[in-house]
Amino acid sequence: MERSLKLSEKLFCLAVNPKNGGLLLNASAVLAMTLTGSVFVELMNKELVTIENGHVHLVNPIPQNDEVYEFFLHRIRLRGKDRKLRNWISYFNLRGRKIQKHFIRALVRKNVLRTEEKRILFIPYEKVYVMDRDLVESVRKEVENILLGKRIPDDNSLLLAIMVGKTNLLSRIFAERAQRREARRFLKNLPETPVSKAVQDAIQMMHASVFAATT
Repeated sequence: MERSLKLSEKLFCLAVNPKNGGLLLNASAVLAMTLTGSVFVELMNKELVTIENGHVHLVNPIPQNDEVYEFFLHRIRLRGKDRKLRNWISYFNLRGRKIQKHFIRALVRKNVLRTEEKRILFIPYEKVYVMDRDLVESVRKEVENILLGKRIPDDNSLLLAIMVGKTNLLSRIFAERAQRREARRFLKNLPETPVSKAVQDAIQMMHASVFAATT
């Protein structure tokens, strides 16, 4: 069973309440947008799409053996022509519940998450829980070390740390307020390293598009 997690999967796992299950309230309002942004970064890194003048251009039309990627790429193929990234983020933000279901299924298959059937007023629904606590804790620790400057981040680790901040998950990483303040300072003044420079364009593009989609 494949156990490695993608950037977007790590972000989703951190948004699940580690004690009581379900999505953390702080993250739920913006999770769809930040997941969409992280998926587009992954699609760019895999050279499946490019972002040209703010428009998404499909590079590789071949179907992918990845449920989440296909949810995005299928709709991009159907569009048939380039479309602004901010419009795609708005589009997928409105389909946040469907996106979450795809992530949950993929992570259940990897034995990272599990689901239980619950009921509210006799209406059934599935609640998600962390199953592999050690793996998810290692992801949390990865972000903690980056935001406290204890390790030099690679591209994906730096992006994950930034996305954690954008998803209001700093309280998931740090129990102490002083550490959260230190983490915010780190994110506000990212160190000028070759790694951060390499991903800066993608970060700025993604954040600008997410902001535009909410205004």
